[in-house]
Amino acid sequence: MAMKLVFQGGEHPQFPLPEGSSSIGSALEADVPLGNDGIEPLHCELLVGAHGVRLRVIPGARVLVNDRPVDGVIALRGDDVLRIADVKIRLVDAVDELPRAAASHGSVERGELNATMVRPVIPKFALRAVSGSMFGRSVPLQASLTIGRAEDAGLRIPLDSISRQHARLTPAGNEVLVEDLGSANGTWINGKRITRASAAHGDEISFDKERFQLLVPGQPAIVPKRSRRAGNTRWPWLLAALAAGAALAAWLIL
Repeated sequence: MAMKLVFQGGEHPQFPLPEGSSSIGSALEADVPLGNDGIEPLHCELLVGAHGVRLRVIPGARVLVNDRPVDGVIALRGDDVLRIADVKIRLVDAVDELPRAAASHGSVERGELNATMVRPVIPKFALRAVSGSMFGRSVPLQASLTIGRAEDAGLRIPLDSISRQHARLTPAGNEVLVEDLGSANGTWINGKRITRASAAHGDEISFDKERFQLLVPGQPAIVPKRSRRAGNTRWPWLLAALAAGAALAAWLIL
């Protein structure tokens, strides 16, 4: 039986379930990556085999099935609704939907405008938290994303050090435009404070001390291209000052 996952809020394209295991979580390498608050890097797995579809919930993670909390491994059936944090996912029999798809296709041929074909959208970029309160989480970047402390921010970081409207990221071709929105503690790319600049795969983007790496799904991960902040350049001056002090002390002794 062919089954698929349908995301009722559009958080992810429809996902046909292959044989074997499919993971759901906030990690970029999850088969179904979700960046919503409250989702663990590996939250749960769907196991497809001869006995149908089973759900395995990772210890410590919270999953509701048809509004009831579950744990361990349970069997699922068509039209079951999973709730992971604020994401609702319906398990659908893909075969049953074929007649509906054919009917919709016929409607298009007859010129009816109420049939819409939806194509999966794979995010071109993703942000992976490499430090701070969101460490380990990955956030897909499909369109312009506002980062801030405000409730309506696209990526909400509820810390006092983060401004309500801190920064905005906008995919632009093979790069991402990073704009600081007048934040108090700054937006940084590879350790350099910016007002408006571009970032590419592997670059590190920081909002105050909350650090993220910009990644392109499918490309190999690389070490963040961090450069030393201005504070680190004080060491040569400090050494020079110590040397000068030692020379002055020797001269006074003489």
